[in-house]
Amino acid sequence: MPERDLEERIRKLNRIGVALTSETNLERLLNLVVREVRGFTRADAGSLYIRDGESLRFEVAQNDSLDRRKTGPAEPFRPFPIPLTRTSIAGFVALTGKVLNIVDVYELADSVEFSFNQDFDRRNEYRSQSMLVAPMIDHRHETIGVLQLINPQDSSGRVIPFSQDMEALVLSLASQAAVAIRNARLISDMKSVFAALVRYSASAIDARSPHTAGHSRRVAALCLRLAQAVSDQTDGPFADVRFTREELEELSYAAWLHDIGKIGVREEVLEKTTKLDPTGMALVRARFQHAQAAQNAEALEKLVVHGREISPGADAWDRYQSERAFRQAEYERNFDFLERINQPGWLGEADLAHLYRLSEIRFPDGQGRPTPLLTDDEVAHLGVRQGNLTPDEYQEIKSHVLHTRNIVGKIPFTPELARIPLFAAAHHERMDGTGYPEGLAGPAIPLQARILGVADIMDALVASDRPYKKALTVDRAVAVLREEAAAGRLDADLVALVADGAGVTQEWIDSISRDPNGPRRT
Repeated sequence: MPERDLEERIRKLNRIGVALTSETNLERLLNLVVREVRGFTRADAGSLYIRDGESLRFEVAQNDSLDRRKTGPAEPFRPFPIPLTRTSIAGFVALTGKVLNIVDVYELADSVEFSFNQDFDRRNEYRSQSMLVAPMIDHRHETIGVLQLINPQDSSGRVIPFSQDMEALVLSLASQAAVAIRNARLISDMKSVFAALVRYSASAIDARSPHTAGHSRRVAALCLRLAQAVSDQTDGPFADVRFTREELEELSYAAWLHDIGKIGVREEVLEKTTKLDPTGMALVRARFQHAQAAQNAEALEKLVVHGREISPGADAWDRYQSERAFRQAEYERNFDFLERINQPGWLGEADLAHLYRLSEIRFPDGQGRPTPLLTDDEVAHLGVRQGNLTPDEYQEIKSHVLHTRNIVGKIPFTPELARIPLFAAAHHERMDGTGYPEGLAGPAIPLQARILGVADIMDALVASDRPYKKALTVDRAVAVLREEAAAGRLDADLVALVADGAGVTQEWIDSISRDPNGPRRT
């Protein structure tokens, strides 16, 4: 072999080796193996099989001649299994570990155990001739698959046999590929375990409250749908934005983990659906009844004259009964008022003034000491102007993003996933700087975090598992998002994408709400 050809072959081998070790995505790696080895051997076609128990899985098929013939879009190749037996060429190589270098597969000797299946050639009007088939043996000396090369060509495009010296080189490359595939499988398995752990952890946090069960799963699905819509834009503000597979995976993990910090929030705050919980309202009811009884007893005492009770039927007795009935009706009206303002919503000035008047009422306890009808804590809770959380409880809820950042920030992510803590912790930042925890504004908020923020609000609006509010339709939820964007709080361009469809239909929302497993890792 001329020295120049040897140097070129060594350069190609080194390039292939580097390519095999740098690719960790299994699907891309399998196609890379076939493409690179075909290029090295000048093979017109090639296939790759992976051993799967007692079968071979046909994973890759490449054929330059057939590709040149196609005028329309190529039909995607779909992997399928074939029996692992010595009667097929690939099966024989997988079971014996031998390299086969066949000059013409149509002229096999009668003595060999295997045969050539001509179905593919007949269906595609192709002529397979010379074939080099090598086992893919990894560092454990296990055959994990088979690499099959077909029809090498000379410089004029004429099919020639594979040279003898090519056998050892292809076997070496096949073994290198086997190790790379084993490593890629290991990485894929580790990613799958990590993805399952992320989903399980997020779902466990969501399940602490029936009001948020499934929230992280749905937000992850919404994020990926919106991110894909951004990537599909060919003009406008997102024309130059294209999310890679790794970036979509990063965003998906951030969405799954965005609320994991709620583990640091008390359950009674997470579960809170009214301003005072049922136990708190029961205490208020008991105090109202006690106050009413105390006032009745005090009034009755005044009816006693010189130690003798006035008999029924007297005018004083009638007045007592009338006043007693009036007090009872008044207490009922006031308690009904408290039950009404105990629900989340907006508390007007008149209602707030009435609440403060009730808080000033005192009644004698068992020892005759004046006792307030409502405690300061109850007034603070019932007097919440909007929603159902006191300022302290709202701050506790807001703290979940800091807990998220602290928890997720301690996970040793690989470089392509390093921004997950940033995205996850910034989903409550707002474009006008009124969000939290950092008060970021405009471009300072990463696009992925803005997507996550829109998806988070969208799910809160359309979710059907919130007992304290009715689910909005997609159209009404979009209208709310538009209002938030118009106020400068949400990214108006992202909201416009949602409003234009972005695949976020009522049917799709209903489908992800029903799915118990949720979106898988990208």
